[in-house]
Amino acid sequence: MKKWIKFFFILLLIIPLSVFALSKEYKDYVYDIVGIIPEENKINIYFFHKDGCNHCAAEENWLENLKEEYEDSLNIYEYEVISSEKNFNFFKEVCQIFNKTTNSVPVTIIGDNFYSGFSEVTISQMEAQIKEYLEEEVDKNIVTIPIIGKVNVKEVSLPLVAIVLGFLDGFNPCAMWVLIFLINMLFNMKDKKKMWLLGFVFLFVSALVYFLSMIGINLVLSIPIIQKLKNFIAIFIIIAGLYNLKKYIETRKEDVGCHIVNDKKRKKIFKRINDSLKNKNYILSIIGITLLAASVNLVELACTFGFPLVYSEILSINNITGFVRILYLLICVAFYIIDDLLVFIISMLTLEVTGITNKYSKICILISGIIMIIMGVLLIVKPEWLTFGL
Repeated sequence: MKKWIKFFFILLLIIPLSVFALSKEYKDYVYDIVGIIPEENKINIYFFHKDGCNHCAAEENWLENLKEEYEDSLNIYEYEVISSEKNFNFFKEVCQIFNKTTNSVPVTIIGDNFYSGFSEVTISQMEAQIKEYLEEEVDKNIVTIPIIGKVNVKEVSLPLVAIVLGFLDGFNPCAMWVLIFLINMLFNMKDKKKMWLLGFVFLFVSALVYFLSMIGINLVLSIPIIQKLKNFIAIFIIIAGLYNLKKYIETRKEDVGCHIVNDKKRKKIFKRINDSLKNKNYILSIIGITLLAASVNLVELACTFGFPLVYSEILSINNITGFVRILYLLICVAFYIIDDLLVFIISMLTLEVTGITNKYSKICILISGIIMIIMGVLLIVKPEWLTFGL
């Protein structure tokens, strides 16, 4: 059975999912909206901006240089959306076609790609896309991974990234030890219905806190001044990865535990669990478990802050916004909580505590550290490698 599980995950990682993959064929969805007649063998770039916008002005200068570099291959069309109602209507219609809800500029359309904002990351993405359409450096996204071999990073699906990061993040001792203690306490209850109810409430609130924390991280990262600190964020992610490696080395011959919560705090948490379970009033028990789950998971965000930060940066690089961004966050959260859910259900059905073994926890800590270091480095030197198929 274990061999089949490993085989399944290897297939997910190395087989490009064509339904999610980006097309290399140039497609222009905008020319008909703005009334442009496309020219053969030329790429049309549509640039929506407004007067007085610093990012717009910076991109305008960049586009001028780009036009000089690709004089015979590019047409650049600019639309100021504040002074012209017609241009603003073009902008709204283009956003609808690409299922985007943004009202901010600059926005740039190159083929079937929608770029919101202007930064070093979007520059890398747009330059790479233009070269791809012009069939230059076709193999720039091919990377060699040990054992697996050559993989095209643009053909790796973004949902798969969400699944892997969420699943790995769920295997941390800080997210598990409270649940294990809660399950032990639930075994002493005679009311089976209440056992299941309180357990599911705890898991739901844990997932909700994780989801809200990711929303918060995404909102903070969307602030313009924060967007200028991408390299500092990447350095923080690398440090978080190094911390995981340090934790793996220190606990190789020991039991994996949570170092964020000390013994004094644990005793308080145990007492709160006991008080909540002893309360005969269903509503008060639910409120107690809800407050406990919320407070514990907020404290333990220090253990899981690295991956949400990595994932938020990946979503930004791939220009995932609005409702679609929420869906991708929910995918990650679902796989973050799935291991806790399985532990709880199996334990309740067998009346035996079934936790994640130290061996697998340590392996996940090691893999998590390596992934964070790699992602952090890529955010600095090759952010375009973090663009994935949708």
